[in-house]
Amino acid sequence: MTAEQFNSSDYLPQGFYPWPDLINPHVEQMGRDMDSWIDNDYTFLTEKQREIYKKMRLHRCTARMWPDLTYEQAIPCNRFMLQYVALDDQAEHLSLEEIQQLRTRCTDILRGAEPAPEENALYHHMAMIRDEFHAFMPDLWMERFIYYFYQSFRYGIELEFPYKIAHRPPSLNLFKTIREYSVLMRPYLILGEIESGLILPQHIFEHIVVQKMISHMTLVVAWQNDIHSLPKEMAKGTEVFNLIFVLQQEYNLSLEDACAEALRIHNEELKNLMDLHKEYREFGEYQEYIDKFVYYAGVGLQGVNTFYLETNRYKHGGVGFAWPEDHSANKSL
Repeated sequence: MTAEQFNSSDYLPQGFYPWPDLINPHVEQMGRDMDSWIDNDYTFLTEKQREIYKKMRLHRCTARMWPDLTYEQAIPCNRFMLQYVALDDQAEHLSLEEIQQLRTRCTDILRGAEPAPEENALYHHMAMIRDEFHAFMPDLWMERFIYYFYQSFRYGIELEFPYKIAHRPPSLNLFKTIREYSVLMRPYLILGEIESGLILPQHIFEHIVVQKMISHMTLVVAWQNDIHSLPKEMAKGTEVFNLIFVLQQEYNLSLEDACAEALRIHNEELKNLMDLHKEYREFGEYQEYIDKFVYYAGVGLQGVNTFYLETNRYKHGGVGFAWPEDHSANKSL
């Protein structure tokens, strides 16, 4: 199988997961909002990059993942979708020290610091996201969101760095550990608590079964992402943090066999999530909270898969991706 013959929908078609495939009724307005932010606020990007981000239609990922949000609730979620994706993309060529500074500054802003006038939209929108979430979510949830944002950078993006610089992947075992965080999905998953209106108490959220289910959910999206993004990453030629590439190295597999094994690993992750949720029913008065949490997270898993099939972001040849254009431009981050 050649790269041109690969079609991710052969592995993960629309409707693959056991949850409804839905879309938020405010999707069109969400799209107008995001285009306005890109045009008017994200001016640190080049005109070409801004056009590419608009063509990705990232607002549809927000709308697919959280179809039951009100429009007011959707605004910070949609804002975070663009902010987080652009943050990750445009940090691609930064040094480790610069990435650490980026993580520290964004975390500080989420905790209450104000961005300076000369700082770009990534920082100003982070402050807006903070204030918009604070308007309707309790402090407990905000701390959870901030911690998951921090985790994804500290133990995902930063731990990937030396392998990306060396252009070699780690072992499969270590890769799986890092990939759970570098897929950047953890802060997105808990947005489902906004939809349900049921905020997990901390002692329930910290329960080992809940944390294990979150781990499974996150890895389902990681393997989903690695399958759908393969055409873009093959075009880059230097990407190493993809399950399919790691499997090829670890077991000396052909592309076709590595894709089949990646799907098997994905399906096993999904089954482990479903089995764990079905078997452990010991949350007492909070069982409804857990069931809603898993349901809304599941709708999110279904929704992001549908988005991958719709977006230009992962097109063959990498033509739909907003590659960082030069390192000096990224200094503005």
